Amino acid sequence: MDREAMLEAIETLYEGRRTGDTSLFEKVLAPHASFRFVGDGSIIMEFPGGRDSDPQKVAQALFEQVDMLERTMLSATIEENRAAVHWQAVMRVKGGVPFQHELFDLWEFNDEGLITAGHQFQDTAKVIEELDDAGKASSSGGSMGFDLGAS
Repeated sequence: MDREAMLEAIETLYEGRRTGDTSLFEKVLAPHASFRFVGDGSIIMEFPGGRDSDPQKVAQALFEQVDMLERTMLSATIEENRAAVHWQAVMRVKGGVPFQHELFDLWEFNDEGLITAGHQFQDTAKVIEELDDAGKASSSGGSMGFDLGAS
């Protein structure tokens, strides 16, 4: 699979995430593909979609809680069946204010050119903080239940 085809598959995946149209995933995901956020397990479990490994469930959870307003590819490195992509994004938790955010993805592809696995590195604590702040702003001081100090 060539570089452009891999990047096009990743763009299709992100378009589905951005719009909530996870039917786009069928075009680019292999059966039984997986996705995971990389980071501290206690934080990841509280992150939208962090309890799932099914890319459609993860994307749906993110779509319901976090808007990706802008996304710019800063760099991409392709080697064999893997694509490493660094993004700059503007995100907004529903009910919150936009914030700058960086993402780093590692995607793995099979011989048919379908994505078999995705691993995303990002500041999950920042997103959880934004979720909590948006929850406080939309309720009368109540929290969405995230406790970053919990062990």
